[in-house]
Amino acid sequence: MSGAGSNRPLPGHRVHVVPWLGPVGARIFFPGWLAITLGREIIARRPLASDELAHELEHVRQWERYGARFAARYVRASCRSWRAGTGWYQGNRFEVAARRAAEASRSAAADPA
Repeated sequence: MSGAGSNRPLPGHRVHVVPWLGPVGARIFFPGWLAITLGREIIARRPLASDELAHELEHVRQWERYGARFAARYVRASCRSWRAGTGWYQGNRFEVAARRAAEASRSAAADPA
């Protein structure tokens, strides 16, 4: 398993762009919804930029690490984050790791050396 920030393709992961899911996802998830990762399947409302893909690939790695238990772990992390006052998404440790991966991707793109 590679570290956070890796934007390398993962064996078997797929990105599905489904534009009509944008409004549906905004009602189900939140208004700024862009993508959701279920196992190795990334479902997005539009094509993903490199840093957005890095974020979702981190979720693919999380699914690979925890398997089907990941969904329950994600919900527990959201509940902990909510109780801590950081919101269900912003402080969720899995989202924090995914945002770190996105930031590493942006940094690598800005400084390719």
